[in-house]
Amino acid sequence: MTDLVQAIPIANLTLIIIPVMAVVGIFYKWHLKFTNPLYAIIRMLLQLLLIGYFLVYIFKSNSAWVVMIIFAVMVASSSWIALRTVEHKRAVLYKKAILSIAFGGGIVLLIVTQFVLDLSPWFKPQYAIPLAGMIFASAMNSVSLAAERFSVEIQRDVPYEKARAAAFSASLIPIMRPLHNKL
Repeated sequence: MTDLVQAIPIANLTLIIIPVMAVVGIFYKWHLKFTNPLYAIIRMLLQLLLIGYFLVYIFKSNSAWVVMIIFAVMVASSSWIALRTVEHKRAVLYKKAILSIAFGGGIVLLIVTQFVLDLSPWFKPQYAIPLAGMIFASAMNSVSLAAERFSVEIQRDVPYEKARAAAFSASLIPIMRPLHNKL
């Protein structure tokens, strides 16, 4: 793989502020508290700057251990976030969420990095970390949907097998829904 990095001029980068300001404008026009999105934008920019510098360090480190630690943090945090829809059972389900995201997302990440992209070294940070972020985020959404749906079905006294099937179907909504719309 080649290591081409495209430099983005600041003038081009500032164009992304247009849709953001449109949202702030809607808040203002609808007499909503527009200071909230302004605060969120400033916080986001500061976080992105900090993460940017942190990622530069990680990408230059070229260490498998650093990448594995980043993966572990991604899995642990996405597992915790995935269970926000079932906060009353969060602590009980946390291990299952970690296993689900690590195993499911890990297999997809392995296939993409080693067989599709054929990364060398296998942990090439500038590719593996962004891909892991996307894959674990998708797995997090699926786990969140499944946990929420299963919890609701059980509360409605639906039998376990039917609740499990409904949760599985719900977890696939982000993947299957676009296909369903085209059929």
